[in-house]
Amino acid sequence: MSSRLQRLKQLVLVKETEDEEKSKGNKWTNVDLAPNPPETRRWDAWSFFLFQFSISFSPTTYNAGASLVSAGLLWWHIFLAAWVGSFLCCVLVLFNARGPSRYHIGFPSFVRISGGLRGSLLWIFIRGVVAVLYMGTQTLYAGYLMDVVLRCIFGHKWTDIPNHLPASSGTTSRKLLAFFILWFIQFPFMFIHPSKTSKIFAAKSFIVVPSLFATMAWAVHKAGGAHLDKLAVVTVTGSQLGWGFMKALNIIPPLVNIADLARYANHPKQTWTITYGLFISKPIVILVGMVIAACGNQMYGKVYWNLWDFFNATLDHNWNAGARTLVCLAALTQVYATFVTNISSNSIPVGCDLAGLFPRYFTIVRGQILCAILAICVVPWKIVASAAQFLTFLGSYICFICPILAIEIVDYWFVRKGNVHMPSVFVAGPGSIYWYKYGVNPRAFAAWIIGVVLVVHGVANALHPGQLAAASTNIYNMGFILSTLAGGLSYYIICLIWPPPIMPPGHEHEMVQWEGLASTEGFFRDDDDVPSYIVFPDNESERPVAEDSSEKSRKLDEVSRYRVVDV
Repeated sequence: MSSRLQRLKQLVLVKETEDEEKSKGNKWTNVDLAPNPPETRRWDAWSFFLFQFSISFSPTTYNAGASLVSAGLLWWHIFLAAWVGSFLCCVLVLFNARGPSRYHIGFPSFVRISGGLRGSLLWIFIRGVVAVLYMGTQTLYAGYLMDVVLRCIFGHKWTDIPNHLPASSGTTSRKLLAFFILWFIQFPFMFIHPSKTSKIFAAKSFIVVPSLFATMAWAVHKAGGAHLDKLAVVTVTGSQLGWGFMKALNIIPPLVNIADLARYANHPKQTWTITYGLFISKPIVILVGMVIAACGNQMYGKVYWNLWDFFNATLDHNWNAGARTLVCLAALTQVYATFVTNISSNSIPVGCDLAGLFPRYFTIVRGQILCAILAICVVPWKIVASAAQFLTFLGSYICFICPILAIEIVDYWFVRKGNVHMPSVFVAGPGSIYWYKYGVNPRAFAAWIIGVVLVVHGVANALHPGQLAAASTNIYNMGFILSTLAGGLSYYIICLIWPPPIMPPGHEHEMVQWEGLASTEGFFRDDDDVPSYIVFPDNESERPVAEDSSEKSRKLDEVSRYRVVDV
């Protein structure tokens, strides 16, 4: 019996964490948490541009104008706000990508530097839970688009499928079947490691973008113009317009996720193209969404903010072979767009987070697989159908995430000046400068609480309007800017008063130079017991193994041959 349990344990444990000599402090690392080796650093400038350019082509961004139009903003207000918000996001993404691209670690490892090895677990958990819920809802949206595809192919044989589910279920038998068909199509992509996904995002850019523009061009042609001036039902002016504009800036991408892909950059400068893709794509997708919705209103007398509703209305009014073929192709490309966005924004972050929370049992791929399963367990059709307030709360996650982002940026750029001691990221205890107080950095958590508390009270007003004063709602509408500034400034001031350790014992009094530790990717030549998974020889066959103190001099001689990444 014991031998069977032992075999089961060997099967469940991540291989790289079984050997104590190979991975000192293995409770805190595995192959996906440790710095990725040079051969996996395949992402170049085009990879990052196409990734960020493609990520905006999703139902979430497409529908972004809906709530803002209902709040009284005109189309050009929303379009302008999208440009301003995208610019602010570009700055934050660029700053946040530098550290991971320099030291080649993802969010769960990088966030330990500012949060502490134990403290970071809470932040990792928060991001992971939100990503699982978004994974479920985005998969449901892709299922709605798959329902359109199947309608185009099978016609009434598909639409006449009898419904055996009660109204309280929030879905129908047909739509639930479409959801699971899509889920099975999406599931194999969970087995692809993030380092190998760049071609998937590139394909999305070249397939989905022309399709969406073709859909918009057809709608404008059929409607006889864009008719954007007829989109707003009511308009606001003065202070209401100003606060509405600030609310529009809250439509932001998952900024903390960039670390999980920036780690695969073959040079830190390659990540600059992320900003180009983000700045161009997000405003354009929001504008396209508003144009198609306005054209739908002109053609069919109703504003359809969801593409699947627009496609179904088009089929209702144009049921012929040509329309079915074109709508099928357009919906199919949007299916692909949606689940690829799921991969980048949800399954990869969840995979990384599970690896960070349970390094002995989860790699990124294992976590992605579990994320896909959990997407069913959260019952997304029930959430979307009957929990509008829950979706509002889900959208308010920026209150909790933005201070973390700000703390990471301030910590790397202004407090540590780009110096990361890599052994301290993975070895627990007082010997690690990132252990702080029992594994928690009180400076970072004080700043995080300040950033959250400043804004989070407005969530109650968003869920139940009128409960609190209008000022609370206005602060909540500025949540992106306020929580980011409050978290970042608070952390910087606290660190001025109570400086954190920057260099490890034996090097405390050395002058801190910009990215001085980057030349060896995070360790000193005289460090004791540097884990073998942190250093990379030029030749893989020469990688040093765990050694005793008698071999230290040999390792110091070899360090000079380790890969150096230029600024």
